Amino acid sequence: MRKGAASLARPVRGYLFASFFRGFVSFFCLAFLLVSMAGQARTIELSSDYVFVFNKSAKMVMAWPFLPLSRSAEATGVFFSLCSHTQPDPDKQPRFYRVLRVVDGDTLEVESIGEIRLIGVDTPELYHPLKPVQFFAKEASDLVKELVSGLSVRLEYDHEKKDKYGRTLAYVYLPDGRCLNEEIIRRGYGFAYTRFPFKYLMKYRQLEAQARAEGLGLWANQGLDEFQWIISQGSVPYEIFEMANNWWGIKFKQYVKIRLTSEELLKEINNLRQWTNEFSDSDLREILFSHGWLEVKE
Repeated sequence: MRKGAASLARPVRGYLFASFFRGFVSFFCLAFLLVSMAGQARTIELSSDYVFVFNKSAKMVMAWPFLPLSRSAEATGVFFSLCSHTQPDPDKQPRFYRVLRVVDGDTLEVESIGEIRLIGVDTPELYHPLKPVQFFAKEASDLVKELVSGLSVRLEYDHEKKDKYGRTLAYVYLPDGRCLNEEIIRRGYGFAYTRFPFKYLMKYRQLEAQARAEGLGLWANQGLDEFQWIISQGSVPYEIFEMANNWWGIKFKQYVKIRLTSEELLKEINNLRQWTNEFSDSDLREILFSHGWLEVKE
């Protein structure tokens, strides 16, 4: 009799052990899930069959099979079921900003943000404090007014959010999906501004090359229109002259730098373009003197 009872006790103990083991595995897996989701789970709900965890950051619903001790062995499988959370996140919806005014060909002002400097495009100066109005500046400004006036635009940002003047840096998209930055370069009303890296740099270079090849806008008549306009304005920025023994000289306003090689001449021209963009007349004078320029008394 004792032997029979012992033989019956073994399956009972086995069943109890199996049930306990299933419950322990379920509890352990559920605890692991909750710990791993810490800081990300928005709500947790229980039903008779599943534990539902709503992951806020991943926009997913995770359904974990709930395994009570009374469930049969068929319900002991442990798995994840990932279901897409189809409700749109309002924070991710594209936002449009009404254009308040066009400052010039590469700058505009929009509501809630202020001035926007277009990334990767440079148009001729219209209101630069240190430069006269440049060729095609008004045409570029008029083009932007034609494209955005009275509209709301979408913004896309890059690595840098602000420039040194505090303006927001952005790609501006029209309601029909066209990129304003690209349209300006594509039509030949501005240049690809590649002094700083940005994600569409190669594309903008290609757009400029295409506009130049087609003779559009600034590139019309192989650039002779701009040259004739500069001469007519009497605003030639600097003069270059040849000196003895294959030396070169350059004159800017009342300042000169002489006895330059051809490589040094090119370097000074690039320096002038940069300095006149960044410094006032008084600061520019000091910069020129510090780089070996001389002042000519006229």
